[in-house]
Amino acid sequence: MNFRKVLKEVNLILDEVLLFDVILNSVIIFLAVYLALVLLNFNPWYALFPTLGYFVYLLYIDVRQNKFVMVEKAYTPLYERLRTAADNVDKENEFVQALQEEVVEALKKVQVSSFVRIPRITGKMLASVFLCFAILLAAIYNVNLGSIDFSFADKLKGFMYGQGEEGDGEGTFENVAGLGGSEDIFGEESLSVIGAQELDIRLQQASIEVSSSELEDPPQSDFEEAFPDEISATSTGSFEEKINVEDQKLIKEYFKELARA
Repeated sequence: MNFRKVLKEVNLILDEVLLFDVILNSVIIFLAVYLALVLLNFNPWYALFPTLGYFVYLLYIDVRQNKFVMVEKAYTPLYERLRTAADNVDKENEFVQALQEEVVEALKKVQVSSFVRIPRITGKMLASVFLCFAILLAAIYNVNLGSIDFSFADKLKGFMYGQGEEGDGEGTFENVAGLGGSEDIFGEESLSVIGAQELDIRLQQASIEVSSSELEDPPQSDFEEAFPDEISATSTGSFEEKINVEDQKLIKEYFKELARA
């Protein structure tokens, strides 16, 4: 019987159990930080840095744990017997050999499931699934908590209670357009300075009132009727060249008769 090999198997099995738990914890840390960075509109891959740091830290702690103590806590009959046999593995005598045989027989009764907490692992896996769904929903609906204007409540409070330029801080509003009637909406006169030149600017209120005394009647104009005394037709040069003189006179007389009629 090689008792050293038995001790190595015990260490290897418990290292695998602890490593699985460390991986689950690291996955939850990564998903939680990843979701937070997505919601805050940061690069989500920055979650790798705290996850790696957490993984290395837990792995260092688990490696340094005494696996034999864990076995003795899981199986009471091995209490102090497993450690005693491990401490005297280099010695060869009847008592040590008998102890090693008893420890090996007791180890056969120890189940690996006694080191695995099923409810705890189930909860961690469900948490990982929930975080994955949350990350998917945040990516699909483009949820961004970093763009929320947290001063909205202060602005709403200022509007409701009249704080700022439009109120006196006690719920009364002054110099608000539409509430002052015919009062001066431009405020008090002030002197504006532009560069080195002083400008005295005064804005006057516009008025749309119309005075009936300023209305005047439109001027009257006399229209004259002018009609031509005689309407006559004149033939063109090209037409006269083709018609005889006698025929032209006849045509003129004809048109004159038409004009008189």
